[in-house]
Amino acid sequence: MVKNVVQNSRFLKKKIKKNQKSLSSRRWIERQINDPFVLAAAEQKYRSRSAFKLLELNEKFNIFKNGDIALDLGAYPGGWSQVLAEKIIGGKIVAIDIKEMDSLEGVSFIKEDLFEKQAQKKIKRLISFANVVLSDMAPSATGHKSTDQIRSQNLADCALDIADLFLKNRGNFCCKIIGGGETDNFIKKLKIKFKTVKVFKPISSRKESAEIFLVGLNYRQGIVE
Repeated sequence: MVKNVVQNSRFLKKKIKKNQKSLSSRRWIERQINDPFVLAAAEQKYRSRSAFKLLELNEKFNIFKNGDIALDLGAYPGGWSQVLAEKIIGGKIVAIDIKEMDSLEGVSFIKEDLFEKQAQKKIKRLISFANVVLSDMAPSATGHKSTDQIRSQNLADCALDIADLFLKNRGNFCCKIIGGGETDNFIKKLKIKFKTVKVFKPISSRKESAEIFLVGLNYRQGIVE
């Protein structure tokens, strides 16, 4: 699916170059298709282009499957939750974010700050465990590289803490992080807790973005660092 989006974008760009349009018209159209995933998200009614990142991640690593109980951390505006609701049949999806999120069929939403203990209590009211814990959480950009990396690392640490509380043995984990700083140490930590750890940057991630995705497969429940 993700490759098709890219191929369609390239095809459209070639058509624009061949058409006898004014320079200003061509530039306007090119700007509209400059990010093919924005257009594809609108066409397929996804709430965000990030939905394609999760689709690509799952195509490559089989992170979730039918019947899974999935926990979506930092879910707003709901792109990842939409994918989960479409792809997981007969399971359960719990989404949580500090921002209010419009309701989605098949998704239970919690409006809460994950750094607050009451967030864990609210999750426990809905599920006792999860087969999958996902985090697309990102810090508000400051423009200062080191600061943004530290904030992103804090969010990744928080996501892993939640995974340690709820993830079932042999469960899967995926989180976004801005590479740099303590990323290598975080990956080492994941390798203790998961049988397989992968570092991946989806095609649907913008080239200029420093974000990467860390995937942990087959959680070793009860492992202490």
